[in-house]
Amino acid sequence: MKKLILITLLALVYNHTNAQNSLKRIDSLFNNQFLTKRLNGNVLVATNGIVMYKKSFGYADIGNKILNNDNSAFFLASVSKTITSTAVLQLVQKKKIRLDDPFKKYFPKFPYADITIRNLLAHTSGLPRDKQNIFDTVLKSHPEKKFSYHDILKTLEQYPKPVAFKPGERFDYSNINYNLLALLVEEVSKMPFNDYLRKYIFIPAGMNDTYLGTPAGQQKSNVTKRYLYLKHYNPDLISTDSVPDIVNADTSYTVFWGQGNVISTTADLLKFDQSLYGNKILNADILNEAFKPTVLNNKKEVVAGGGVSYGLGWYILTAKAPEKIVFHIGYISGMRSVFMRNLSKKQTVIILDNAENISSFLIASNAVSILDNAPQSESKISIADRYAKVLFKSGTDAAASKLIQMRADTLNYRFAASEMDYIANELLSANFTDKALEAYKINLLLNPTTMGMYNSYGKALVKANKKQEAILIYKRSLSLNPDNKEAKEALSKLESELTVN
Repeated sequence: MKKLILITLLALVYNHTNAQNSLKRIDSLFNNQFLTKRLNGNVLVATNGIVMYKKSFGYADIGNKILNNDNSAFFLASVSKTITSTAVLQLVQKKKIRLDDPFKKYFPKFPYADITIRNLLAHTSGLPRDKQNIFDTVLKSHPEKKFSYHDILKTLEQYPKPVAFKPGERFDYSNINYNLLALLVEEVSKMPFNDYLRKYIFIPAGMNDTYLGTPAGQQKSNVTKRYLYLKHYNPDLISTDSVPDIVNADTSYTVFWGQGNVISTTADLLKFDQSLYGNKILNADILNEAFKPTVLNNKKEVVAGGGVSYGLGWYILTAKAPEKIVFHIGYISGMRSVFMRNLSKKQTVIILDNAENISSFLIASNAVSILDNAPQSESKISIADRYAKVLFKSGTDAAASKLIQMRADTLNYRFAASEMDYIANELLSANFTDKALEAYKINLLLNPTTMGMYNSYGKALVKANKKQEAILIYKRSLSLNPDNKEAKEALSKLESELTVN
């Protein structure tokens, strides 16, 4: 008996120590992201519904110096699709609809007879990706009109778009699928979509701080402002409200529910997570259907990316099998979200970032790896990105010094010639020609055997009216690769121009 008690105590101490070590590593993971300017928002990590770690990083409102906090609310973007899917599956569970019913059964004028509810949920319908693809024709003749998701069906009836493939033939992500599903929920339930979600999902789950909004509409005061780096070389975050292209992008559109537009908090998403585990809003059988990779017409499973499949409103992380991990990611300008659930161990990771940091998914995946005591994926900082910011703000010498420092730190930084070329192109397009030339030159010096770098640098030199220098670069390119057609043509043109002059 004493031996059994001792073993039990040792096991408890071991588990407690492991948990403490995991917490330290998770804290280090997120803090590192924040300190390297790759996180601005709220994170939450839970096991069995118990919050192990939660923290707020950065600003909800930079201008007014309001920090993110536990009550900060964020647009979920496409993470909202998990909620739309839940609403549709509730109607399936209540036997009001069937997954393999044609959508046309509920909307007789819908011009695509073969598209089923399952096709819409699984992004295998073949319909266009977004509203701009649906309304482009009618906007040409009626540019003053404003559209909502309620106008999709009528517009498709009048201006039907060809499907990209036979329904069920392949996976092709489409927001229109989920706009149509919102309409389906309204038609079958005889309730506005937002009222349905509130009555059958938000209230039963206890999600008191969750509601539907629009990016340009009125929200509660705790909703975070959204920020981004306008270009890679910009050193400071700016509000999306100050970017005309973003502000004016949806001037022809109002509400497009179903695809996104849910506003929520990390705490409420955990409540949603736990309601799914507890079969409070859906039963286990239909959830298992949602969490299975969709099977296409050719009997193969959907591939939605490297090591990722898609079910009914959920991505499935097949790369981590046999662990059953489902997730969704979301993106709108100035916002990225990740909702990841390890069903095998009832682990939950939520990241809501109001500065659209692109590493959010990888970091969520690494948090799950830490919980499982498994190896993490590399999450190195782009040297090109940091170099461009220093170049733009502090000049060539400071940027060169920073580049040398980063190149030596291979543990934390990565260099990709394609990224440096892209950033140099950004600078050149914005007429920061001298800075662009510096970036091209550095890239060529670091990648002297990459033919594309010569072409890029040559074009920049021509734009800067440094034609003799461009000729030398193109000649060097051809000495390394005589078949470089672009260099041949550019060199011939330059030499002709100089001869004429």
